[in-house]
Amino acid sequence: MNMNRIDKRLGALFAILSAVLFGMMPLFTKTAYAYGGNAYTVAFGRFLTGTAGSAVIILLIPNARFRVTRSEFQKLLCLSVFYATTPVLLYESYQDISSGLATTLHFIYPVIVMLIGGIAFHNPLHLRQIICLFICVAGIICFYRPGQPEDITGMILAVTSGVTYALYILFLGKSGLKKLHVMTITFWISLFCAAEIAVFAISSDRFRLTIQWQGWLAICGLGLFATVLALALFQLGVFLCGEVKAALLSTFEPLTGVMLGVLVFGESLTIRVVVGIALILLSVIILVTERISPAQE
Repeated sequence: MNMNRIDKRLGALFAILSAVLFGMMPLFTKTAYAYGGNAYTVAFGRFLTGTAGSAVIILLIPNARFRVTRSEFQKLLCLSVFYATTPVLLYESYQDISSGLATTLHFIYPVIVMLIGGIAFHNPLHLRQIICLFICVAGIICFYRPGQPEDITGMILAVTSGVTYALYILFLGKSGLKKLHVMTITFWISLFCAAEIAVFAISSDRFRLTIQWQGWLAICGLGLFATVLALALFQLGVFLCGEVKAALLSTFEPLTGVMLGVLVFGESLTIRVVVGIALILLSVIILVTERISPAQE
């Protein structure tokens, strides 16, 4: 097995691990909400913790650094706008629609990545990836529970969060930042995101600091797991296996969320959910066992 194939398999593993960690977001977010947090405070605290955590790691790793060039600085700032907007939109959608519907609508982003990547960046679309996309979409739709409240504003917010995240993935893949250490990227994006969210939340009078210590603890957990670790792993996944495959493998995120709901919140594991899990696992197996042609190598 040559190095290119090993890199792609390793990138797929990183993308799956990041998705599992991102899938823990509902657990931490709901806990923070229960103790006084709101979408803006949770998102700000998440990225502030991510900034501090990645800074500590950079100080401990010999080959990591804080310094970036002006060009890299501008690219990271641009990426942070899309990345900061995504969780705020998604967390806000939770106020109007069910988390199941929000997740379903948010996960249009693999479709957006494929479409924009193919049209704007001329990324090749392989039949296997298209098949996996349809299987993934079918699996995610199974997580939606009919009969729960639906609001057009919440639906628009959730869909828009998927679009902004798709743009983040595409621009990250085309950014040329692969040479930077992943913790350097994580540090700057987290720092920019925290600053952008704080400015918007304060200016719109939506910043809430009266949160109990359990809420702050949940926010810190969100920052460490869903930012420092998950963001770094996802960046590696994009750089090693490409934007489309990394986006498709991210469907492990709602799967993790569903399993946590069953194990932690006592939610029921219906046949519909089991089918959804099976479809997502099937799509992942098909995707990661893709044979790489000599032209791709």
